[in-house]
Amino acid sequence: MKCWGRNDDGQLGLGDTNDRGDGPGEMGAALPTVDLGPGRKAVAVAAQASATCARLDDGSAKCWGSNALGSLGLGDSVSRGTTPGQMGASLPVLDLGPGQSVLEISSAPSGFRGEHHQCAVLVGGAVKCWGRNDNGELGLGDVLLRGAVSADMGASLAFVALGAGRTARHISAGTAHTCALLDNAKVKCWGANGGGQLGGVPSSSGPIGDQPDEMGDALPAIDLGTGRTVVELVSGASWSCARLDNGTIKCWGGNTHGELGLGDTRDRGGSPSDMGDALPAVDL
Repeated sequence: MKCWGRNDDGQLGLGDTNDRGDGPGEMGAALPTVDLGPGRKAVAVAAQASATCARLDDGSAKCWGSNALGSLGLGDSVSRGTTPGQMGASLPVLDLGPGQSVLEISSAPSGFRGEHHQCAVLVGGAVKCWGRNDNGELGLGDVLLRGAVSADMGASLAFVALGAGRTARHISAGTAHTCALLDNAKVKCWGANGGGQLGGVPSSSGPIGDQPDEMGDALPAIDLGTGRTVVELVSGASWSCARLDNGTIKCWGGNTHGELGLGDTRDRGGSPSDMGDALPAVDL
């Protein structure tokens, strides 16, 4: 695994804070590999502005970079990857509970110097989230951050309630919201909702997931049209997009810069009337 670009928080995992790729002679054979530990290889990577996570070939995961709110999930707020000796065998794997293996990690796309959250889908489809939680983006019924003290992680870190019998195929973290593609090909989103990113929950209702009894069966799946199911899901700052079973793409949430691809800058999803058959597909 090799990383390049901005590195002021050690997000490249090279034991320093020197950017890579902005000068001659820094790439190719001169670019070091990230030390993930003896014999370990990366299977998948989740990178955002100030931190990086890798799912490893043994089902574990490691995160490095900025850690202001415990977003690395290591039980402290110490950044990793900024100085020699912090990577490799010295970098702990994420403790998500006894016997848990990671299928996927999603990192929030932005956040000031580690002030973001991350989520993992585990083998079996359960979900755990940690880090920043100002808007209930962890889906745990409160606004308490997780990951900055060791007691937050492991078996103490609760699973996200997705509904009776429901598991996740995929998880996608926005800046302050989170969406899960479920085993029934439906999507549920929670967290901040100022731009309608929860897909039909009235924006006036405030965040979802920051209070008890808002998750699980109480949280409805997003209506993306009559008979439609979701194949693929991605979330950005305050928006999400889904590729549907009929090959179309629908996006909802904040639209200040035309992120939804609908020919205007009007947010969608802050009212139930925005969604379902009323939400246009992106014209490609």
